[in-house]
Amino acid sequence: MKTIIFIFFVSLCIVSCYSPRYVYSPSAQNIPLLKKKNDIEITGFYDGSINTFSKKGNYNRGFDMHTAWAINNHFGVMLNESLQWEKNGGNDSFFPNDSSYLSYKRSFTDIGAGYFTSSAKNKALQFQVFGGAAFGASKIFDDFTSNNIQIKKYHYSRVTKFFIQPALIYSFFKKFSTTLSSRFNELLFSHVRTNYTSVELDNYILDSITVSPLFFWEPAVSYTFGFKKFPIKFRLQGSISVLLNHRFVEYRSSNIGLGIVSDFIQKKK
Repeated sequence: MKTIIFIFFVSLCIVSCYSPRYVYSPSAQNIPLLKKKNDIEITGFYDGSINTFSKKGNYNRGFDMHTAWAINNHFGVMLNESLQWEKNGGNDSFFPNDSSYLSYKRSFTDIGAGYFTSSAKNKALQFQVFGGAAFGASKIFDDFTSNNIQIKKYHYSRVTKFFIQPALIYSFFKKFSTTLSSRFNELLFSHVRTNYTSVELDNYILDSITVSPLFFWEPAVSYTFGFKKFPIKFRLQGSISVLLNHRFVEYRSSNIGLGIVSDFIQKKK
């Protein structure tokens, strides 16, 4: 019994003292409501993960710019830009004088294309599926302090992401719609530059990210609403991220954001 209690205590200490190095953080999803040729939608999102740390100064913030254009009545293209800034930190070991404060910068440019169509029985219901690729970089900056000696650590990597994103959109009214989507991501890490030691890379679960791709499933729900005689709409979106690999990596598991939508709808002749 004493052995079990000791193991539980040690495990609790490890969890409470460990500062994770996040290799991935989900961003807002571009789910445009396109109906016919030459419809254009532009959305700006301010978003981030739900903060799981209670300490002051820990945050995850991002800005996403989404654009989509219907090249005909059923096919569209999209171009997205994503920027993220994050911080987390605290004690990094059993020693009270050791600590790490981590900051992150991530940037991605997405390009994609897809198909959309309305239900033959209910024009208010639309199905769409978009897919594409994203190219970007992830940077981790680590201010590590041990016995009052500060050491600057870093971990840089290029990231290529492939995604497919089916979604259902239901327009209850002209100014209100709700969306259910299910995005699948494949992440490839390459060109890693770091001054972490091999032991540190192993401890922080960073040594295996280039071995094989990482796969994430990200279901999301969003609500788009506007007001009469108001030129813009608002979009509230929330999603969760689920790692599909057997091997574990540190990642943020949620995203919530508020967006401003401007659409340019072609009037029917």
